[in-house]
Amino acid sequence: MPVAIMNGLGEAFDNGSNIFKVAKKFGVSSFAFLVRALNLRIITLDRYRTLKTEADMAFHIFLQNEEEKKLKQKKKKGGPDPYLLRLNKNSRLFTQIVLDAFRGGFIGPTLASSLLNTQVNKFPKLEAFL
Repeated sequence: MPVAIMNGLGEAFDNGSNIFKVAKKFGVSSFAFLVRALNLRIITLDRYRTLKTEADMAFHIFLQNEEEKKLKQKKKKGGPDPYLLRLNKNSRLFTQIVLDAFRGGFIGPTLASSLLNTQVNKFPKLEAFL
């Protein structure tokens, strides 16, 4: 990073949380950002160690928040049942006619599966929504 850019980031070196945010904006790790600041002598070695510890804590908090977001998204229901959607797409009448023809032996399993866009072993799930 050019020195002019680094000098304009004085508030970035106030605490580890700011380090993490600014490093994220630049698309680098907090560690790389701090090492670069140290090499350019913008911060001292003692300040580097302090900020590194704080930035590590901020990063761990970030990871925990991301994990919580993932868990919340997993707990949410993904919408209506896919078999109900398939039934509505094919229409109830068409689905019933194809299933009756399959059960009666008038059409084979491959054709029935192709017409309903459903695997044969999933027919009972589809029928549950009729």
